[in-house]
Amino acid sequence: MTLTHADCESYLISNGVLYMEKIKKMGLLGATALIGAGLAAMSEERIREFVKARVKEGAISKEEGKVLVEELVSETRKQRLNLEKNVVEKLHNTLQTADKELADYADSIDEIKIRELEGELEKMKSLRKGDK
Repeated sequence: MTLTHADCESYLISNGVLYMEKIKKMGLLGATALIGAGLAAMSEERIREFVKARVKEGAISKEEGKVLVEELVSETRKQRLNLEKNVVEKLHNTLQTADKELADYADSIDEIKIRELEGELEKMKSLRKGDK
């Protein structure tokens, strides 16, 4: 079975739709990272409120509270940075894969176009021989 130019275009279009869906999902992933960063910021505020309440109750000293806040906030920031790093890496890898696959599809289409043109050229040559 030989593929025509139209077959390849149809295939590329359908796969292009799939890649757009992947990119949209990555957009959601990016949005998730931003939401995560927002939650981390909110949790910093909650950490401070929680520790402040413990200091008021006398469960911990003011100095212990300061140290605890610093440690918890620092850990929250590290986790947020790790999340952002992972999101960027996954997005980068996905886009590299998509770029390579699209380049492969474009190469396949070019090969099919060349074969079609060669076929047309052979037809023209045979018609020309028939005219002589």
